Amino acid sequence: MKLTHAIAVGFALLATSCASTFRPKMPSLASAQVSNDFDTYEIRRVGLLPFHGSSLSLTEADELQDAFLSEISRATPYEVVLLDPRNIARVDHSNPHQRGWYSPRTVIEVSKRYNLDAVLFGTVTEERHFPPLRLSLTADLVSCETGLVIWSSRVHLDANDPRVRDGLRAYFAEEDDSEAWRLALLSPERFSRFAAYQVSSLL
Repeated sequence: MKLTHAIAVGFALLATSCASTFRPKMPSLASAQVSNDFDTYEIRRVGLLPFHGSSLSLTEADELQDAFLSEISRATPYEVVLLDPRNIARVDHSNPHQRGWYSPRTVIEVSKRYNLDAVLFGTVTEERHFPPLRLSLTADLVSCETGLVIWSSRVHLDANDPRVRDGLRAYFAEEDDSEAWRLALLSPERFSRFAAYQVSSLL
């Protein structure tokens, strides 16, 4: 009986250990469209412009830009040049979602000033800052050589979505606290980091 009990306890402990270290498979929540000639472009330096959005505050825009700087640098060999509003104060703003196209003047002026090969434009199309958090954004990589969009991605995250929760659990699994991922359900900054990871992993 003692041996049987010991085996049962051992299996229980093993099951508990496995449950505590469970890490869901990272779901792919973003989508991307890539131009047919993407591989013909030589991209070394990418300018990361401030994110835009009708209800996006300066603080939120900065957090998103920092998140993309970190994630693109980790996911690609590109040298990312962070541009803030002061850097581009005299450069024409494209407002692509209003015009439907990117102003060549914006791309040319920014590329010349900072010796860039491409410029990343980001726009937040939907956001909710209180639980359940929600964030939708698009990112377009524009070639400074041609002025054309050569890569485009979009992601929609809703904290109520089980796949989003699995992704957050996998993304924050390396942190010491096994429940740290739950903070991202309350923190727009951490939620934004996960969105940046999803988009950057496709670049």
